[in-house]
Amino acid sequence: MSATSTAKKSKKKTDKQRASYAVRYLEDMIFEIMLNSGLPAKSRELAAALESTVKLHPKFIRKVLYESPRFVMEETRWNLSLRVASHLTFEGSIEHTLADYGKPMPSQAIQNEMAMIHRRSVEFFDDLLLEMLTTREKYWQAPDGTWGLRNWILDTTESDPEQVFLRNFFLEAAEVRPVVDTLLKTRMSADQPPVEMAVKLIRKVGEPISNKILSYVIWALRDGDLDPEQFFQTCREDDRLLMLSGPLWAVDEFRSAYHDDLKRLSRRAEKETDAEWAEEEEAEGPVVVSPSDLDEVMKLLRRRKRPQPATALAEMVFGTSPSSRRFRESVDALVAGLSLDTRFVRVGHQTFALPGMMPKGLDKVPDALLPVTVTAEDDDTDAELEDEGLEPVLVSWVHDPRYEDFGEESEIEIGPEQQPTDELRHVLLYDHWRAGTLKVRVCDRRFFPSESNLICATLVDKETEKRYPVWLSYTSSLLWEIGDWYQARDLTPGAVITIVPGETPDEYVISHDGEMDPYVTIDEDRLKVLTKLHREAAKKKLSVFEIMQRVLADYENGIPFMKLWAEVNVVRRTRRRVVASNLASYHCFSQRPANSDIWVFDERKVTQGRKKTKRRFVRM
Repeated sequence: MSATSTAKKSKKKTDKQRASYAVRYLEDMIFEIMLNSGLPAKSRELAAALESTVKLHPKFIRKVLYESPRFVMEETRWNLSLRVASHLTFEGSIEHTLADYGKPMPSQAIQNEMAMIHRRSVEFFDDLLLEMLTTREKYWQAPDGTWGLRNWILDTTESDPEQVFLRNFFLEAAEVRPVVDTLLKTRMSADQPPVEMAVKLIRKVGEPISNKILSYVIWALRDGDLDPEQFFQTCREDDRLLMLSGPLWAVDEFRSAYHDDLKRLSRRAEKETDAEWAEEEEAEGPVVVSPSDLDEVMKLLRRRKRPQPATALAEMVFGTSPSSRRFRESVDALVAGLSLDTRFVRVGHQTFALPGMMPKGLDKVPDALLPVTVTAEDDDTDAELEDEGLEPVLVSWVHDPRYEDFGEESEIEIGPEQQPTDELRHVLLYDHWRAGTLKVRVCDRRFFPSESNLICATLVDKETEKRYPVWLSYTSSLLWEIGDWYQARDLTPGAVITIVPGETPDEYVISHDGEMDPYVTIDEDRLKVLTKLHREAAKKKLSVFEIMQRVLADYENGIPFMKLWAEVNVVRRTRRRVVASNLASYHCFSQRPANSDIWVFDERKVTQGRKKTKRRFVRM
């Protein structure tokens, strides 16, 4: 290959890369326009709004919007794609908004977007947004009060350059290393201000540099003398620098080259006639759901005999695919039509069923999951104590939201900010393992959809990708029909289960990576012993106090409270407060060592009965 040919190829590659930055620069300007207006816009309107900066043909604007994942067609106008991502959780939509914008945003701008995404009033997020931003490590507040993602900022918790590099660029090391090595070879005095070094480095390479890479290079050249957060803010305040989404840093003189590239690309786009984006927006019109479409949905549901998500129904009714740019509009229109038709029942965020498909009995809690009381009303053997009568370690376990089971809902005191929306972690308790259910705890309610009291969802096994249809009842606070997954994964009591949102509404990815809870795990041999005791306790109507003695007698060195409760719970469904109250009340139970969470049983003290000092704390 000749030197001339090589040079031409190199120039072509450079021109293409510069054009990509020019398009990003244009996308950023359009994003800003839509963000500030809060409204979708036609390509002609956007071209007019940009005219004072750079004159571009509406056809080219359409091409850029069509090819960018940051924008979506909504009826006859273009909108920010994040505004139609209604399937995301609240926290997920915040992160998506910041990542899509690619620059720090004022909290008010984020709040406005949350209101549009989740169809709520702006005031609804007054406290909720601030709590989320300030309590999650993934968000970062710049000195000027705007918010960004923490992963935009260089992490310098290590002192060794190689460790800092790996900590920040581990997943992209092969791509970033050559860029960093090239920049580090520069002959530059480290005595000048970091922002001066930044301007010179960007001019040297002739293209934008990501904030994280630029920060690392300057940090290394200055032997670790750099505050990454302050550096970011200083760059924002310097008129010589231009921030692109990412965030990337360019120098302001690049603007004229970007404008030239955009005009060239715009002239080329004017000549294209057969591309999908070349059609006029007005030719499409809104998606209309006709009575015959709804009749077709009725037939489809009858054939499938199970509830179906609106995405699947839209594909079949309208003949569109998820790759179609009007697919989301079709789904939304179908959801609206089905919601108004009394022949259909909404059983999820975007899932619909026929009335005859609704399972019976899901509104009642099975007896096997309810706490059992066997003592007479005038027998205070298993009397519960108020918190004041319990040892501190017992109080914390009684109120722990992670192990909530039926009869304990009133014990759980958590606020909305403590209810996860992006991931659930469940410990599989014995009674639910047997019943093939999962308790919808107080802390789980914001995670699942709330459109109806009965939800039909799909669990997707993370490892095998096998799909498991389940029902969630808010009336009974249970996730039903999950037992098949327990069996498929060969789970045992104590298994830690993780559930995260899936790719589509009403779909969740469920997994178990082998983690077992250290407190409530019960192996097969121990289960056999406890099951035998269960039959004996039922026949002889043993009190919980007596069951606790039998369980603890097998542990000479004692066991933690939660392990004791888990084993008692196998013998008889029992609330945690009952077990805690008995431990605190009777002389025969004690902590070893004192004030620890290890409890032992002394058979010689059974006859001493209840501690007199505890009687005043008995619940009436």
